[in-house]
Amino acid sequence: MRPRLPSRWQDRWARLARRRRKGGGRRRSASLVNYILSVQLAITAVIGALALLGLAWTSQAIMDENLERWATRWSAQLNELGAPLYLDDEAAAILNVESFAAAYPEVARVDWFDPDGRRLFPVPPGTSPADSAPAALGADRVEALTASIGTASPELLEQGAKKGRYRLLGPIWAESFVGDALLNLGAGEPPATAREHLGFVAVELDYSWYQSELAYRLAFGAGFLALVLALSWIIGRKRLKRAMQPLSRLRQPLSELARGNMSVGFAPSRYEEIQSIVHALETTTVALAQRDRRLSHLATHDSLTGLHNRHAFVEALTREVRRLPDTGAQSAVLFIDLDQFKYINDTCGHPAGDELLRMAARSIRATTRSDDVVARFGGDEFAVLAKNVTRKQARDIGENILRHMSMLTHVHDSKVFHLQCSIGVAMVRRSDLDPHEFLSQADIACHAAKENGRNRLEIYRVSGREDRQMAREIDWVQRVRRALEQSDFVLVYQPMIEVGTGRTGQFEALLRLEMDDGRLISPDVFLPAAARFGLMVDIDHWVLENVIRALAEHGGDGTPLRFSMNLSASVFEDQRLGRDVAALLDRYDVPPERITFEITEQTAVRFAMGSDRQISMLRELGCRIAIDDFGKGYSSFSYLKELPADYIKIDGSFIENLEHDEMSQTLVRVIGEVARVVGMETIAESVQSARTLKLLARLGIDHAQGHFIGRPARAPAAFGTTRVWRAGAARRA
Repeated sequence: MRPRLPSRWQDRWARLARRRRKGGGRRRSASLVNYILSVQLAITAVIGALALLGLAWTSQAIMDENLERWATRWSAQLNELGAPLYLDDEAAAILNVESFAAAYPEVARVDWFDPDGRRLFPVPPGTSPADSAPAALGADRVEALTASIGTASPELLEQGAKKGRYRLLGPIWAESFVGDALLNLGAGEPPATAREHLGFVAVELDYSWYQSELAYRLAFGAGFLALVLALSWIIGRKRLKRAMQPLSRLRQPLSELARGNMSVGFAPSRYEEIQSIVHALETTTVALAQRDRRLSHLATHDSLTGLHNRHAFVEALTREVRRLPDTGAQSAVLFIDLDQFKYINDTCGHPAGDELLRMAARSIRATTRSDDVVARFGGDEFAVLAKNVTRKQARDIGENILRHMSMLTHVHDSKVFHLQCSIGVAMVRRSDLDPHEFLSQADIACHAAKENGRNRLEIYRVSGREDRQMAREIDWVQRVRRALEQSDFVLVYQPMIEVGTGRTGQFEALLRLEMDDGRLISPDVFLPAAARFGLMVDIDHWVLENVIRALAEHGGDGTPLRFSMNLSASVFEDQRLGRDVAALLDRYDVPPERITFEITEQTAVRFAMGSDRQISMLRELGCRIAIDDFGKGYSSFSYLKELPADYIKIDGSFIENLEHDEMSQTLVRVIGEVARVVGMETIAESVQSARTLKLLARLGIDHAQGHFIGRPARAPAAFGTTRVWRAGAARRA
């Protein structure tokens, strides 16, 4: 069988499933390779775009700066371009200007203006007709250019209407010596000159082709970058997909691992990172496999003896019952009960009792066949399923167990104990019976062996008293199953009071079976049959849910009501117990501290020995634990401080005759004192009189319960001080 996950992991998987249902199912997964390449491509594209923008901005800035420098250098040519204004052969001068302009493609046109700023000549043939020059220069330009005559920079550079177009304006003047100034050049004084303003010249410079060339080259660079990115995507995807192929190969093993298959293998890789992942997965798989084997073993085996537990034995018996009709063979169930184990356990303590159980388990396992199923059925009871045997072979197996068991001795504190057992055998030959009926037959035969002197073997025979007892048990089992299906069980509530105040706040929920005539049957009548036929866990879960529901109903008005309930030892073998309790408390909105679970001393000692996880889970939830019938047989003060309890319920046999039995009074007082030391409260059962209640108050007992306090009723009584206690207090006053 596959072990169940721990409750906290089951809760997490359940929440995850609910989220997926609300979200419309699982999202479609994306390729990691495509994601990585998309991110890389996006980053590269952004960087490339920024680089192109930066290049364009930088190139444009450099070009603008260079164009201004080139236009400034053209200012040196203005005098030569203005030749038609001062040369006598105007036609030849214009021809020279045209030849000059043709040699420089950036010269778009040349215009000449008179000193007043009016244009003198039309656009010379061969120059660009675009952007025709204005008919006259503005007055501000004429004034500025005229004032610059004779200065170091007699020109004006303007930005054209279009990008890359400039207009260079400059005055043209003639300068000559005055009189005989030419003859006085060596006299040490500058000769006198006269300036004649001839007009203005305007040169249109067109550098737009540089702009076009830059745009073309930038477009070419962008296309080349896009091509490089596309090639990088194709090549990178191929190489990255090959590099990540070992990760892709992990998908199938991980899917198998998620389905619980721990025998998967992982392919090696030459990449260090993937090797680390594979190593971690292999380590995790080994750890999970070991955990699953451990959980599977714990779910089907007894933690003390290592044998199969009751649940696994019943499953094996069920399979055997189904198999027999096809083979025509028969098998046998041997029910083994150790003789006087209770005496040894109480005399020597639980560690000695545990060692005795381990010795018995080893002896039974050694004297049975390898294919026989051997289980510890609970307490000091064992069971063996011997397959394909005759009645004589089953008897031989049982007698062999008796003989080897009688040879075992246990020495403790110089005391020697001989181990003996009684065995009941039931033959399994028909499939129309429930597997638990064969167990009940073997149990009845075991009881017969004890009654006939112990240390012997009896084979169940369907006749006489055993037959009648089996019929009665089967009848009760049928009634119990019908009660579970039709909810014929009834809860009654018996109050507990605080001995010091008489205040009632806690009730014990007791189970009753309602018959057709309305009678309520005590569980002592039908629980033995239910236990033999494996119905105790179902009954415990019914009690659990209905007690919590009743607490929600009766305590819904804000009253701090508390309920306690009894649970059998069988339910603590169910790994779902803690999770089911948490779910019920959450469903009915009941605080966990208002629930008390009453368990036997044997179950509590199992927890103290570290073998029961379910009790610790209940305590972690906040529920309270009470040890029922304390002092009845398993009590040991050395274990009291280890027991996981909040209350100790003193067995009623010490309370019923308390006022006349000094030994019982001493024991009750000691239990109360020890309980206070370890932080527990005490509850006295079976209080039948006011004198007993008064004596319990003197002995320091915290709570009391019994028919004198209140009989079980269909509904819990009103919360407050009981009538009995108020009457007693009035008499004392």
